[in-house]
Amino acid sequence: MPHFVDLSQLFGLYDADEPLNSILTTGKGGIIGVILGVFILAKLEKMIRKKVPDVLDLIVTPVVTLLITVAIFVFIIMPVSGIFSDWLVSGLSVIIGSDNTIVSIISGYILSAVFLPMVLLGLHHGLIPIYAIQLDVLGGVSLFPVLAMTGAGQVGASIAIYLICKKVGNQRMKQIIAGALPAGILGIGEPLIYGVTLPLGKPFITAGLGAGFGGAYVMMMHVMANAWGPSGLVAVPLMQADKMIHYVIGILIAYTGGFIITRLFIKKEDVANA
Repeated sequence: MPHFVDLSQLFGLYDADEPLNSILTTGKGGIIGVILGVFILAKLEKMIRKKVPDVLDLIVTPVVTLLITVAIFVFIIMPVSGIFSDWLVSGLSVIIGSDNTIVSIISGYILSAVFLPMVLLGLHHGLIPIYAIQLDVLGGVSLFPVLAMTGAGQVGASIAIYLICKKVGNQRMKQIIAGALPAGILGIGEPLIYGVTLPLGKPFITAGLGAGFGGAYVMMMHVMANAWGPSGLVAVPLMQADKMIHYVIGILIAYTGGFIITRLFIKKEDVANA
Protein backbone atom coordinates (compact mmCIF):
# COMPACT_ATOMS: atom_id res chain seq x y z
CA MET A 1 0.00 0.00 0.00
CA PRO A 2 2.22 2.83 -1.27
CA HIS A 3 -0.31 5.43 -0.10
CA PHE A 4 1.03 4.88 3.41
CA VAL A 5 4.08 6.89 2.36
CA ASP A 6 1.88 9.83 1.35
CA LEU A 7 0.01 9.60 4.64
CA SER A 8 3.26 9.39 6.57
CA GLN A 9 4.61 12.48 4.81
CA LEU A 10 1.37 14.35 5.54
CA PHE A 11 1.81 13.83 9.28
CA GLY A 12 5.59 14.30 9.26
CA LEU A 13 6.33 10.66 10.09
CA TYR A 14 8.39 9.85 7.00
CA ASP A 15 12.18 10.01 6.72
CA ALA A 16 12.96 10.59 3.06
CA ASP A 17 16.72 10.20 3.60
CA GLU A 18 16.37 6.80 5.30
CA PRO A 19 12.89 5.43 4.51
CA LEU A 20 13.38 2.30 6.63
CA ASN A 21 13.87 4.49 9.69
CA SER A 22 10.53 6.25 9.18
CA ILE A 23 8.05 6.09 12.04
CA LEU A 24 5.37 5.12 9.52
CA THR A 25 6.07 3.56 6.13
CA THR A 26 4.93 0.65 3.99
CA GLY A 27 5.32 -2.66 5.79
CA LYS A 28 6.36 -1.08 9.08
CA GLY A 29 5.84 -3.54 11.91
CA GLY A 30 5.79 -6.58 9.66
CA ILE A 31 4.15 -9.76 10.89
CA ILE A 32 4.16 -8.60 14.52
CA GLY A 33 1.96 -5.67 13.50
CA VAL A 34 -0.33 -7.97 11.53
CA ILE A 35 -0.83 -10.28 14.51
CA LEU A 36 -1.69 -7.37 16.82
CA GLY A 37 -3.95 -5.76 14.24
CA VAL A 38 -5.95 -8.92 13.59
CA PHE A 39 -6.29 -9.52 17.34
CA ILE A 40 -7.75 -6.05 17.86
CA LEU A 41 -9.99 -6.42 14.81
CA ALA A 42 -11.44 -9.66 16.18
CA LYS A 43 -12.16 -8.09 19.58
CA LEU A 44 -13.73 -4.98 18.05
CA GLU A 45 -15.89 -7.04 15.71
CA LYS A 46 -17.42 -8.90 18.65
CA MET A 47 -18.06 -5.71 20.59
CA ILE A 48 -19.64 -3.88 17.65
CA ARG A 49 -21.82 -6.83 16.66
CA LYS A 50 -23.44 -6.76 20.11
CA LYS A 51 -24.47 -3.13 19.58
CA VAL A 52 -25.68 -3.34 15.97
CA PRO A 53 -29.21 -4.57 15.17
CA ASP A 54 -29.29 -7.88 13.31
CA VAL A 55 -30.87 -6.29 10.26
CA LEU A 56 -27.86 -3.97 9.82
CA ASP A 57 -25.18 -6.38 10.98
CA LEU A 58 -24.07 -7.59 7.54
CA ILE A 59 -23.16 -4.08 6.36
CA VAL A 60 -22.51 -1.94 9.42
CA THR A 61 -20.39 -4.31 11.53
CA PRO A 62 -17.57 -4.99 9.03
CA VAL A 63 -17.41 -1.38 7.80
CA VAL A 64 -17.22 0.17 11.26
CA THR A 65 -14.83 -2.53 12.46
CA LEU A 66 -12.45 -1.93 9.59
CA LEU A 67 -12.56 1.86 9.87
CA ILE A 68 -11.68 1.80 13.56
CA THR A 69 -9.08 -0.95 13.20
CA VAL A 70 -7.34 0.72 10.26
CA ALA A 71 -7.02 3.98 12.20
CA ILE A 72 -5.56 2.14 15.21
CA PHE A 73 -3.38 0.01 12.97
CA VAL A 74 -1.86 2.89 11.00
CA PHE A 75 -1.24 5.37 13.79
CA ILE A 76 -0.50 3.09 16.76
CA ILE A 77 0.18 -0.56 15.90
CA MET A 78 2.43 -0.06 12.87
CA PRO A 79 4.76 2.50 14.50
CA VAL A 80 4.91 0.70 17.87
CA SER A 81 5.36 -2.77 16.42
CA GLY A 82 7.89 -1.32 14.01
CA ILE A 83 9.95 -0.03 16.92
CA PHE A 84 9.61 -3.41 18.65
CA SER A 85 10.69 -5.20 15.45
CA ASP A 86 13.72 -2.95 15.15
CA TRP A 87 14.69 -3.67 18.75
CA LEU A 88 14.21 -7.39 18.23
CA VAL A 89 16.37 -7.44 15.12
CA SER A 90 19.01 -5.32 16.86
CA GLY A 91 19.06 -7.78 19.76
CA LEU A 92 19.33 -10.74 17.41
CA SER A 93 22.07 -8.96 15.49
CA VAL A 94 24.10 -8.63 18.68
CA ILE A 95 23.67 -12.33 19.44
CA ILE A 96 23.65 -13.80 15.94
CA GLY A 97 25.55 -11.29 13.82
CA SER A 98 28.36 -10.53 16.22
CA ASP A 99 31.76 -9.99 14.65
CA ASN A 100 33.25 -11.53 17.76
CA THR A 101 33.95 -15.15 16.88
CA ILE A 102 33.70 -16.32 20.48
CA VAL A 103 30.29 -14.69 20.94
CA SER A 104 29.07 -16.27 17.69
CA ILE A 105 30.27 -19.73 18.72
CA ILE A 106 28.75 -19.54 22.21
CA SER A 107 25.41 -18.14 21.04
CA GLY A 108 25.19 -20.68 18.21
CA TYR A 109 25.85 -23.54 20.59
CA ILE A 110 23.29 -22.38 23.16
CA LEU A 111 20.55 -21.68 20.62
CA SER A 112 20.91 -25.11 19.03
CA ALA A 113 21.28 -26.96 22.32
CA VAL A 114 18.12 -25.57 23.94
CA PHE A 115 15.85 -25.64 20.88
CA LEU A 116 14.55 -29.20 21.39
CA PRO A 117 12.26 -28.31 24.32
CA MET A 118 10.63 -25.67 22.13
CA VAL A 119 10.01 -28.26 19.41
CA LEU A 120 8.59 -30.60 22.02
CA LEU A 121 6.06 -27.96 23.12
CA GLY A 122 5.32 -26.76 19.59
CA LEU A 123 6.71 -23.31 20.41
CA HIS A 124 9.12 -23.40 17.48
CA HIS A 125 6.33 -22.13 15.21
CA GLY A 126 6.42 -18.89 17.18
CA LEU A 127 9.84 -18.14 15.71
CA ILE A 128 8.46 -17.73 12.20
CA PRO A 129 7.72 -13.99 12.75
CA ILE A 130 11.36 -13.55 13.78
CA TYR A 131 12.48 -15.32 10.61
CA ALA A 132 10.29 -12.96 8.58
CA ILE A 133 11.70 -9.90 10.33
CA GLN A 134 15.27 -11.04 9.73
CA LEU A 135 14.57 -11.71 6.06
CA ASP A 136 13.00 -8.27 5.64
CA VAL A 137 15.65 -6.30 7.52
CA LEU A 138 18.83 -8.33 7.04
CA GLY A 139 18.13 -9.84 3.63
CA GLY A 140 18.50 -13.36 4.98
CA VAL A 141 17.64 -15.59 7.93
CA SER A 142 20.57 -16.54 10.15
CA LEU A 143 18.50 -17.99 13.01
CA PHE A 144 16.94 -20.79 10.94
CA PRO A 145 20.22 -22.54 9.94
CA VAL A 146 21.36 -22.50 13.56
CA LEU A 147 18.16 -24.03 14.90
CA ALA A 148 18.08 -26.54 12.05
CA MET A 149 21.11 -28.22 13.62
CA THR A 150 18.88 -29.53 16.41
CA GLY A 151 17.35 -32.13 14.09
CA ALA A 152 20.80 -33.25 13.02
CA GLY A 153 21.75 -33.81 16.65
CA GLN A 154 18.70 -36.06 16.97
CA VAL A 155 19.86 -38.09 13.99
CA GLY A 156 23.35 -38.60 15.44
CA ALA A 157 21.94 -39.57 18.85
CA SER A 158 19.51 -42.02 17.26
CA ILE A 159 22.26 -43.71 15.25
CA ALA A 160 24.22 -44.19 18.47
CA ILE A 161 21.17 -45.70 20.18
CA TYR A 162 20.59 -47.97 17.17
CA LEU A 163 24.10 -49.42 17.50
CA ILE A 164 23.58 -49.97 21.23
CA CYS A 165 20.25 -51.68 20.51
CA LYS A 166 22.03 -54.08 18.16
CA LYS A 167 24.37 -55.10 20.97
CA VAL A 168 21.63 -55.62 23.56
CA GLY A 169 19.12 -57.16 21.12
CA ASN A 170 16.38 -54.52 21.44
CA GLN A 171 14.61 -55.24 18.14
CA ARG A 172 11.59 -53.03 18.89
CA MET A 173 13.68 -49.88 19.34
CA LYS A 174 15.78 -50.76 16.29
CA GLN A 175 12.64 -50.88 14.15
CA ILE A 176 11.41 -47.54 15.51
CA ILE A 177 14.72 -45.85 14.75
CA ALA A 178 14.97 -47.42 11.30
CA GLY A 179 11.52 -46.07 10.44
CA ALA A 180 12.05 -42.59 11.91
CA LEU A 181 15.64 -41.98 10.83
CA PRO A 182 14.94 -41.14 7.14
CA ALA A 183 12.38 -38.54 8.21
CA GLY A 184 14.90 -37.08 10.65
CA ILE A 185 17.56 -36.79 7.95
CA LEU A 186 15.03 -34.95 5.80
CA GLY A 187 14.29 -32.48 8.61
CA ILE A 188 11.20 -33.95 10.29
CA GLY A 189 12.35 -34.52 13.84
CA GLU A 190 9.14 -35.37 15.69
CA PRO A 191 9.27 -39.17 15.04
CA LEU A 192 12.73 -39.34 16.57
CA ILE A 193 11.77 -37.07 19.48
CA TYR A 194 8.58 -38.86 20.48
CA GLY A 195 9.63 -42.34 19.43
CA VAL A 196 13.26 -42.50 20.53
CA THR A 197 15.06 -39.76 22.46
CA LEU A 198 12.27 -38.42 24.67
CA PRO A 199 11.01 -41.83 25.91
CA LEU A 200 14.59 -42.78 26.78
CA GLY A 201 15.16 -39.49 28.62
CA LYS A 202 18.90 -38.88 28.58
CA PRO A 203 19.28 -39.04 24.76
CA PHE A 204 16.88 -36.09 24.56
CA ILE A 205 19.54 -34.07 26.38
CA THR A 206 22.60 -35.53 24.67
CA ALA A 207 21.07 -34.89 21.23
CA GLY A 208 20.71 -31.20 22.04
CA LEU A 209 24.21 -30.99 23.45
CA GLY A 210 25.59 -32.58 20.30
CA ALA A 211 23.54 -30.34 18.02
CA GLY A 212 25.10 -27.32 19.70
CA PHE A 213 28.41 -27.98 17.98
CA GLY A 214 26.77 -27.77 14.56
CA GLY A 215 24.98 -24.59 15.61
CA ALA A 216 28.26 -23.08 16.79
CA TYR A 217 29.86 -23.82 13.42
CA VAL A 218 27.11 -22.37 11.20
CA MET A 219 26.94 -19.29 13.43
CA MET A 220 30.69 -18.84 13.23
CA MET A 221 30.54 -19.12 9.43
CA HIS A 222 27.60 -16.64 9.24
CA VAL A 223 25.38 -19.06 7.32
CA MET A 224 22.16 -17.40 6.14
CA ALA A 225 19.05 -18.75 4.43
CA ASN A 226 16.89 -17.11 1.79
CA ALA A 227 13.78 -18.79 3.23
CA TRP A 228 12.81 -21.34 5.85
CA GLY A 229 11.03 -24.68 5.95
CA PRO A 230 11.96 -28.24 6.93
CA SER A 231 15.47 -28.54 8.29
CA GLY A 232 17.90 -31.33 7.53
CA LEU A 233 19.41 -31.93 4.12
CA VAL A 234 16.30 -30.76 2.26
CA ALA A 235 17.04 -27.24 3.55
CA VAL A 236 20.34 -27.02 1.65
CA PRO A 237 18.75 -25.26 -1.38
CA LEU A 238 17.27 -22.66 0.99
CA MET A 239 20.72 -21.46 2.03
CA GLN A 240 22.52 -18.63 0.30
CA ALA A 241 24.69 -20.09 -2.44
CA ASP A 242 28.09 -19.35 -0.91
CA LYS A 243 27.00 -20.79 2.45
CA MET A 244 25.48 -24.10 1.37
CA ILE A 245 28.68 -26.04 1.93
CA HIS A 246 29.03 -24.65 5.44
CA TYR A 247 25.45 -25.63 6.24
CA VAL A 248 26.18 -29.21 5.14
CA ILE A 249 29.37 -29.24 7.22
CA GLY A 250 27.34 -27.98 10.18
CA ILE A 251 24.88 -30.86 9.76
CA LEU A 252 27.73 -33.37 9.68
CA ILE A 253 29.21 -31.82 12.82
CA ALA A 254 25.82 -32.03 14.57
CA TYR A 255 25.46 -35.68 13.48
CA THR A 256 28.88 -36.41 14.92
CA GLY A 257 28.31 -34.42 18.11
CA GLY A 258 24.98 -36.08 18.83
CA PHE A 259 26.48 -39.51 18.14
CA ILE A 260 29.60 -39.09 20.29
CA ILE A 261 27.92 -37.52 23.32
CA THR A 262 25.14 -40.11 23.26
CA ARG A 263 27.63 -42.97 23.06
CA LEU A 264 29.54 -41.50 26.00
CA PHE A 265 26.59 -41.06 28.33
CA ILE A 266 24.07 -43.72 27.30
CA LYS A 267 24.79 -47.19 28.64
CA LYS A 268 23.54 -50.58 27.47
CA GLU A 269 21.18 -50.88 30.40
CA ASP A 270 19.52 -47.57 29.42
CA VAL A 271 18.14 -49.09 26.23
CA ALA A 272 18.06 -52.82 26.99
CA ASN A 273 14.43 -52.83 28.13
CA ALA A 274 13.23 -49.62 26.48
